[in-house]
Amino acid sequence: MERVPVKALCLALAALSLNAAPLPAALTAHLKEAALVHVDFTQTRTLAALSRPLKASGSLVLARDLGVIWALRKPVALTYVMGPKGLLVVDSEGRRSHRAAREAPVVAQMGKVFGSLIQGDWKALDEYFTVTGSGTPEQWQVVLAPKAQTASFLKRVQLNGGRFIQRISILEAAGDRMDLMFEHQRVDAPLTEAEARLLAQD
Repeated sequence: MERVPVKALCLALAALSLNAAPLPAALTAHLKEAALVHVDFTQTRTLAALSRPLKASGSLVLARDLGVIWALRKPVALTYVMGPKGLLVVDSEGRRSHRAAREAPVVAQMGKVFGSLIQGDWKALDEYFTVTGSGTPEQWQVVLAPKAQTASFLKRVQLNGGRFIQRISILEAAGDRMDLMFEHQRVDAPLTEAEARLLAQD
């Protein structure tokens, strides 16, 4: 049997490693280091039925194990809190409406999925997407290709970032699109009293 030269084998292995797509977990491992993240966002939603995109802005708080606060500031003030207890909605007048996790399982799951996206917990998304990554930890891209259970309403999700997630682009099956741009990320800044009360959903 002809022996394969060691040098040739090493070169072949090196070529394979260069061509292989980097694992998303390796690219974004640093995202999991932050237990508490505050960030501002701008949301642009492009609907096939409308000639102009809809724009909104606000802030986001992600607290590991506690939940997500999604606070719209413009064009209207509206706050959504997604956590283990369910969904809390606070309108511009401060009125609250609450739905328990068992009454809104889809919303509760959405909170978990969004938290997984922000923190780069790709294993939590394996059930719903095929996840691929490219780039470096300083500038990476992750693409989520929907599996059967999500393909009916999602076509593609793309995330770009570096130290933090900078952008999430969601293309829906119907052709509508949503782009989220994140800036002014603050890591491990303590919760305010108001934020703590919202997450507690008391």
